[in-house]
Amino acid sequence: MAMLTRVAIYEGSIEPGTEDAFFRDVAARLEPVWRSFPNVLDVRVQRVTEADRGAIPIVMVLEMDFADMAAIESSLASDIKTRSHALTLEVLKPFSGRFFHYIAESRSVS
Repeated sequence: MAMLTRVAIYEGSIEPGTEDAFFRDVAARLEPVWRSFPNVLDVRVQRVTEADRGAIPIVMVLEMDFADMAAIESSLASDIKTRSHALTLEVLKPFSGRFFHYIAESRSVS
């Protein structure tokens, strides 16, 4: 069964020496908010630890699964989205770069 995954890519770098504190802050402050979005089925946060030489510098990937586009639209229209964005900007202070989103159709192949 296909579902939709809203993906956030955090491209850039974290201030050297603050990486562990940054990811502790993400886990403690952002992950609970991301899990509380209406209609979200699953949330995954990936801390990028290795990459191919010459790869774009990605420090984190956030994936949020939803049943369909209506569920995503409803979730993004919620007040949690506004709170999440403001908190994200606060937590990202040691992060230099940009973050952007895309939506992908996902299906299990196992």
